[in-house]
Amino acid sequence: MEWIKPGTTYDFMKAARLWLPAAGIVMLASLVLIFTKGFDSGIDFKGGTKIIAEFQRDGSVDRGDIKKVVDDLVAKQTGQSGTQVEVQDFDVGGAAAADTVKYLMFTELPSLLTPLRKLEVAKEVEKHFGAGTVAETPSDAGDKFYVSLPADWPVAAGKAEVAKLMTRLGHPNVKVVSEGELRIVSDMLREKDLLLTARDDEVKEEARRVEDEASAKIAGLVDSRFTVEIEAIKDQVTDALKARFGDSFVQVLSTASVSPSVGRELFQSALVAMMYAIIGILIYVALRFDLRFAPGALVKLVCDVVVVFGFLSLLDIKFTLTIVAAILTVIGYDINDTIVIYDRIRENLQKGRGELAKVVNVSLNETLSRTILTGGLLLFALLVIYFVGGGTIKDFGLVVFIGIVLGTFSSMFVAAPVTVWFERWMSRRRAAARVA
Repeated sequence: MEWIKPGTTYDFMKAARLWLPAAGIVMLASLVLIFTKGFDSGIDFKGGTKIIAEFQRDGSVDRGDIKKVVDDLVAKQTGQSGTQVEVQDFDVGGAAAADTVKYLMFTELPSLLTPLRKLEVAKEVEKHFGAGTVAETPSDAGDKFYVSLPADWPVAAGKAEVAKLMTRLGHPNVKVVSEGELRIVSDMLREKDLLLTARDDEVKEEARRVEDEASAKIAGLVDSRFTVEIEAIKDQVTDALKARFGDSFVQVLSTASVSPSVGRELFQSALVAMMYAIIGILIYVALRFDLRFAPGALVKLVCDVVVVFGFLSLLDIKFTLTIVAAILTVIGYDINDTIVIYDRIRENLQKGRGELAKVVNVSLNETLSRTILTGGLLLFALLVIYFVGGGTIKDFGLVVFIGIVLGTFSSMFVAAPVTVWFERWMSRRRAAARVA
């Protein structure tokens, strides 16, 4: 399909004299936003809690109602409104039960215990178990306590005693596990994973043997170090959902917290992933084409990524792992768009169509129809995602939409002109070297 008539001769190189400085200004403005305003990190990087709740499949519950209940609870406990709460379907299709439905909730609320209450609980634990007991609750550990007893206890008895104490302190729902138990379970799971290489008729029997050995070790285990998690969030979410939905609410199946320290590690890993993606793409471009094409691709990618980050800051879009996926999607599409143009430039250079600037203009005109058609269809799909999708899917669609628009323009008005100007600069250097 030809949207642009063959023989079109738009002067892209002339227009680039205006668009390239404009891109530089937008990139500079984005950097100012990034370093002054920063980002609003989401649960993935800030820390928070994941909750799985089960409801009757009677049509009286929807995601919007659940979100409002959790929003109100978070606002009540933190005194802050507008915090991130996302609700997603947890089991669909064959995984869903016939009479119930489950929802997965994400909230920025990492703990419901105040620092003072945590200190009170820790002091009571140390008092109860006597001198030498240490109960620690790091600020980024949510509602967890790390208890070190002065002497070893049988694991079952130690867990029961800790649970009894927590019930007396007003926290009947707790999870208690010993460090030795965690090691045994970890080794058991690792050994079971190795069984995947065994024949099918051996797997079940061997897996049962591994589980039995782990259970026997735990039954006879003594330990002095325990991790205690008070399920305060689970209790309060249960009460709030029960009060709002009545018999339609079944139960909160599980809660899991992501600490801010883990969030910071995820954030650093996300940035490293994007950096490696850009480096890998540049190596690919340099090997597939010519070293002179790499600077244009580098400038284009850096410009696109920086401006997308600028939009994230400007529009207060929460920076989550979904947004990282969106940015990586943008990087992949943008470099693919640039490679299509570079391929046409290389073909036309081999045909001897003149100097590089003229060849670039011809190539951009020849690929313009493809650029409009491909980009236009993709943008239409992203608009559907934005207006129909919800939560993080909506943000994903918006970020990719912005990135595709930026990438399309930068392929024509940044990558290609920079390649031309870099070639001219290299030519002048070679000429100067010959004169010298």
